[in-house]
Amino acid sequence: MAKIKTETARWVYEFTESTPLSHVSELILLGYDRFQEASPLIVHQHERSYEFVFVESGKVTWEVDGHLFPSHTGQFFYTRPGEWHRASFNFIEPCSIWWMIIADPSEHPGWLNLEDEDRMEIHRQLQQLPRIVFVDSRVREPFSKLRDIIEHNESLASCRVRHYVLDIILQMLNPSSKRPMPFDLQEAMIKLTEAIQAAPEVRWSNKELADQVGVSESHFYRLFHDMYGQSPANYIDRLRIDIACQMLLQQEVSVTSVAMELGYKTSQHFATVFKKYIGLSPSQWRNSS
Repeated sequence: MAKIKTETARWVYEFTESTPLSHVSELILLGYDRFQEASPLIVHQHERSYEFVFVESGKVTWEVDGHLFPSHTGQFFYTRPGEWHRASFNFIEPCSIWWMIIADPSEHPGWLNLEDEDRMEIHRQLQQLPRIVFVDSRVREPFSKLRDIIEHNESLASCRVRHYVLDIILQMLNPSSKRPMPFDLQEAMIKLTEAIQAAPEVRWSNKELADQVGVSESHFYRLFHDMYGQSPANYIDRLRIDIACQMLLQQEVSVTSVAMELGYKTSQHFATVFKKYIGLSPSQWRNSS
């Protein structure tokens, strides 16, 4: 029987010797997760294999070798074989992600049934791939197809699985170009976020933010989401929580004073928002850090 783990918002298929697709040995794991609140994701690595994570919705900040890599809706994050990585602060933020772990093509003759020349060319391009890659939204389709094939044990399953996995990888290696935002508008958005970062305690409304950029409220919301992969309100809350973490490292600073300084009306509201993004209460996080 196939080894499939299922929860309300989690689906994982492990390609082992006991599964119907065991002969697709270049694949190791395929999964989907929807996190309603921050969840633990501590440092780990995958020997002799790549991990690819597509952010279907939300924002996730990754850490590799001490460097942070924010990824958001419509982007891929990946790690090379043996690289230690984790979610920032060891907690993955609320988001929906598809992910797969696949054997290093350079060590796997017959990888995805490709000729050696093509297999090694993909290996070469993966070594040069940026850590964060923006792709077309249609990449959701091959992930969904893979899940359907596995769950229903469809005909020609191994052939179709390899086809869709290769489709996903080629989309990363040849990402579609997204229509660029006009330079002056992009500059205005950057200046706006700099103003938000300089005064995180301010309770901005979308209309106030849109007026500063000089566009309608609905247009501003779309622009902001395209640029940062989240709503303005989520962006501001995440910024406040990042600053709160730095402030909480100072033992003499109380949780209540942190909440007040960052514009929260009560320490209880601050604690609720903090736990949503970090997975622990402010006091628990301070003690663990």
